[in-house]
Amino acid sequence: MAMTNGVSHVGLSVTNLEESKEFFTDVLEFEVLQYEAGHHAYVSDGATMITLWQTADQGAAVNVAGLHHLALSVKSIAVLRQIEERMKQRNIRLQFGGIGVKGQEGGYVALFCYEPSGIRIELTTTERDVAKEIPIIGGCGAIEVK
Repeated sequence: MAMTNGVSHVGLSVTNLEESKEFFTDVLEFEVLQYEAGHHAYVSDGATMITLWQTADQGAAVNVAGLHHLALSVKSIAVLRQIEERMKQRNIRLQFGGIGVKGQEGGYVALFCYEPSGIRIELTTTERDVAKEIPIIGGCGAIEVK
């Protein structure tokens, strides 16, 4: 049996605290639990707390050691579509062009994006694309081709 009992919180080092805080609060509707301008913000969706720290000198990349991506669960494909529309309105960088079925992970539906510091975020649901209308995308291990 493991000596730990789940994740307490996830701490992210960001390049622009305000932009990252807005990503989580305005786009994903997280609540601000604690905030100190220019230093840190603690945000939560009610299940997961994320601490944002104004400490990064450069943007994130999946090809260096560290966080590959942060995956968050959403209730349905309909919620994913709402989030995707908000991201498009705010010109948030989407991977794979938007929502897709993760072929290599058994058909889960997901939306991959990059928050303002370049940290890769996956939003996923266990709801399946029964109608087979959503395109197949790379998934968690895929590297973005620019």
